[in-house]
Amino acid sequence: MVNDKRNWNGTWFPQNPNAAIKKLESFQKTLIDVNENNNATGVWKGKWFPHEPHPDAEPLKHEKTQLKKHPDLIKMGVADPVCDDGNTNLATDFDPNDVTFHEEFLCTRPFKFKEFKPNKTRKAHHLSYNIPKGYRFNHICMNETIEYKENIPTYGDHRKLWAAWGEYKFLPKQRWIHNLEHGGIVMLYHPCALQYEVQKLKDIVANCLYRHIITPYSDLTAERPLALVAWENSVEMSVVSTEIAVSFIRKYALQAPEKLPDQGQYQHMLIKNSTIISDYNDSRLCPYQLELNGDKNGPF
Repeated sequence: MVNDKRNWNGTWFPQNPNAAIKKLESFQKTLIDVNENNNATGVWKGKWFPHEPHPDAEPLKHEKTQLKKHPDLIKMGVADPVCDDGNTNLATDFDPNDVTFHEEFLCTRPFKFKEFKPNKTRKAHHLSYNIPKGYRFNHICMNETIEYKENIPTYGDHRKLWAAWGEYKFLPKQRWIHNLEHGGIVMLYHPCALQYEVQKLKDIVANCLYRHIITPYSDLTAERPLALVAWENSVEMSVVSTEIAVSFIRKYALQAPEKLPDQGQYQHMLIKNSTIISDYNDSRLCPYQLELNGDKNGPF
């Protein structure tokens, strides 16, 4: 048996180790020569990867992209003047200093009051949408506008700061849709609607649940100038029906992706905050209303 590998005359598998040793020694010698040369001149003499940099080339710049829409990255409820702090760039949704916006909360055509006259024979109109479970809507910063296809939107992208619960002189839909997502009920009324009917519906809503928003909405029709809105659902009325209003609230309130009673940070044009009715979580809806015809949900 031959102990000295250098004198082995047989077949190596997979290869002769002496060749690998010689290759390693050659590589080490190259490194020593390069390092000695670098130390002497201060200039790299080795190989470049992927290529040698040009001395006049500008350094690479990585531009920061402002995050606008991703719901996980634009955290809701966190005030940020760059995105949304509830005070900056409000004119994107509603400009109170623009006279043309006054029609949103003022009746500028009182001579047409008769068009808004309540009609007891006109049935309430209920719309319902079915959003796939798991579908997520985006929080949009105030440098972008938000448009909706529906006349009364009941879901969609919205501002990241939701409104404080209560009654407003005017609240843009881009805000109150976020309140819908938290399980709230939004009451809408046309500025030219009969004030008696408006007040009647206000009283019902304000005494049914803490999580409510009340605001004028000029996109309602003269035929049905009153509406209640919940996530995925809306009902429009010509005349206030206590039965319809209470049953709608009992069935559709709190039925939203995020059941959060937390107070919102947006308070622009807030008239008064809502008050707790049953408890902070609205565990009992419309507690002061009797059961409707023996059916908790009434017509709904």
